[in-house]
Amino acid sequence: MPTTLSTGELQHFQDHGYVAVRNVFAREDALAMRDEWWAEIAKVHGVIREDRSTWRQLRGDLKAAKHGALQQRIATALVRGVIDDILGPNNWREPADWGRPLVTFPEPGDWDVPAGLWHWDSDGRMHRDALNALFVVSFIGSVAPRSGGTLILSGSPRLLRRHEAGLTPAERRSDARTQRRLFHRSHPWLMALTGQAPSPLDRIATFMDAEANLDSVPARVVELTGEPGDMVFCHPMIVHSASPNRSSEPRFMRIRHQVLTHEGWRLMTGAMRRR
Repeated sequence: MPTTLSTGELQHFQDHGYVAVRNVFAREDALAMRDEWWAEIAKVHGVIREDRSTWRQLRGDLKAAKHGALQQRIATALVRGVIDDILGPNNWREPADWGRPLVTFPEPGDWDVPAGLWHWDSDGRMHRDALNALFVVSFIGSVAPRSGGTLILSGSPRLLRRHEAGLTPAERRSDARTQRRLFHRSHPWLMALTGQAPSPLDRIATFMDAEANLDSVPARVVELTGEPGDMVFCHPMIVHSASPNRSSEPRFMRIRHQVLTHEGWRLMTGAMRRR
């Protein structure tokens, strides 16, 4: 039985591939991390918090921010409880860090659902017998709608599992780009979303405001928004994409692509040794 999530939250994870949990680590710790990131941005990139004339998109990732001591405070009892509920207690490895720091500065223009960059980060073969990882998003700053929050495709893990079951052995052995193209072309709605077919005039209404039924699997584009200390726990095969920041403030989030079970670690290290 779950100890941290409700049965309804666990069911939402099973049905849609993600669950958002609020206030799972301290807001003040998140904001302290954000201050550290600003200091690194100023030192390395010359982008000054108080001088908007210097604001621009960064080239490359923040290095110190990824491994800073403060990020270990994300691993609260609540966070551990959520992961225990999904992956099983004593069944997962605590990651060395809590993911890549993502900073997106605002840019002018209209906000829309992108057609490119829809992808997933975990090999489906790792999860055929059991769920062996989680894709985890942490909010380091406030991320409001249309502010650069990562977009996820609700329902996509179920769609991907069904899609992969219908592939030929040769298709299953194909590279990641081919795998993405095959999935994107597996349904007319997905083709329109990912630019493989003509786009509807109103992409927000088509892909976000209404839930589509893709052969009995509900699908919708969901924008991840939240406050410092919030987290979203996703199936590792969640299909996702970056989105533009049309707000007045930078987006501060971090993404850990895979929090692995012990079996997931064994499968991944074995695959790396075979390369």
